[in-house]
Amino acid sequence: MGEKLMSAVDLYLVTYGNGHTVVMDGADARERAEFSVSRGLSTREDREGGVFVVTPVDDPRPIMYEPVTLEAPKVLKFRERLTLNGTDWEATGTVSSSQAARMCARTVNRGGRLVYLASGAMTVIQERRQYLRYEPVQEARRR
Repeated sequence: MGEKLMSAVDLYLVTYGNGHTVVMDGADARERAEFSVSRGLSTREDREGGVFVVTPVDDPRPIMYEPVTLEAPKVLKFRERLTLNGTDWEATGTVSSSQAARMCARTVNRGGRLVYLASGAMTVIQERRQYLRYEPVQEARRR
């Protein structure tokens, strides 16, 4: 079943160990990872939700591949995270979906690119780095 999910992904958010982030065609991303692993140049770790991490044998900095979706997340609250270099994240608290949308819109208006992830997260890429990231918060159901 995991392979079916992987073949259905059209785009990946690829974050390199140096913090550079790009949106890559799904077939290209899979081909690059498979080539590197099949030649013994990297190892691959599969994670939940179609995410996978490729770690080069000569560089301990991993490359993370996260499936992208075109649909905005249907979440009421997000955990806000900021970064300066695309890899070191600092959580700043929990915000409502409307507040997260306003912050994303401001950053996009200043030249950023908004990307929705299949995990329900959304991130803004600015100058080839993730600048702002919102991860969904699962609220406990009231009885």
